[in-house]
Amino acid sequence: MTEKDIWSGTYLVNELNNGVSGITDTLVVASMKDADPKGIPVKEESDMVRWSLISKRDGDKDKATVRQFSFDGENDRDAYKEFGWTELHKEGKMNCIDGGHFFICQTQPNTSVTFGKDEKYFTKTGVFGIWLHYGIVELQKIN
Repeated sequence: MTEKDIWSGTYLVNELNNGVSGITDTLVVASMKDADPKGIPVKEESDMVRWSLISKRDGDKDKATVRQFSFDGENDRDAYKEFGWTELHKEGKMNCIDGGHFFICQTQPNTSVTFGKDEKYFTKTGVFGIWLHYGIVELQKIN
């Protein structure tokens, strides 16, 4: 059975700076050839699906390969656990992809997402990204 590709598409990046939000970039996510099992760590073998991500602002120079958050309950591999999102993922209400220094998640629109014990983020579109050393951005899928 082939899973529906929920990630491929074009996304507007909406940043919030000093209380003012604005579109600052456009990201293009496209499915690509699955990973070669010989070239990846055993812990990632449960999910071979990969996507490319390109920033239209930065061009191809920052093209990234992204993969789904690992989730393998039988082998105790759960990337959702550190954020407290395991149950949401099991219920189909949270899916994330990982690009190393950033990740992007999809949940239901108009949802308040909790990080750890006391940090919250309200996502109007249901799609948000978190970049290391940068912060949270709201993403809007436009196709």
